[in-house]
Amino acid sequence: MAKEVELYTTDFALEAQGASYKGLIIVNKVKSRNMFSDIGAGFKSMVGGEIKSMSKLTRDTRNELIAEAQEEAVGMGANAITGLRMETNTIFDGTVDMVLYGTAVHVNR
Repeated sequence: MAKEVELYTTDFALEAQGASYKGLIIVNKVKSRNMFSDIGAGFKSMVGGEIKSMSKLTRDTRNELIAEAQEEAVGMGANAITGLRMETNTIFDGTVDMVLYGTAVHVNR
């Protein structure tokens, strides 16, 4: 990435002298596990514990969404995203729908 985009879960960029609004950012991905992961996850859910394949799927998807949002912010002339939020849902068994949204701003330091 050419420029660094700061991420804030707060509604404002900390220690900023001012900021200008650049727009709303919404990125999403729908992903599914493979058949072999589903079989292993089914067995794991019977005995309890972490389902590592699902943890990896959500972690990887989250990182992809963050990178996409940062690229979109740069394209909008922003150097920060404030009010960053993420939602995770399932569409049907074995899939995950993740949505990341926030406000693209250009922060003055």
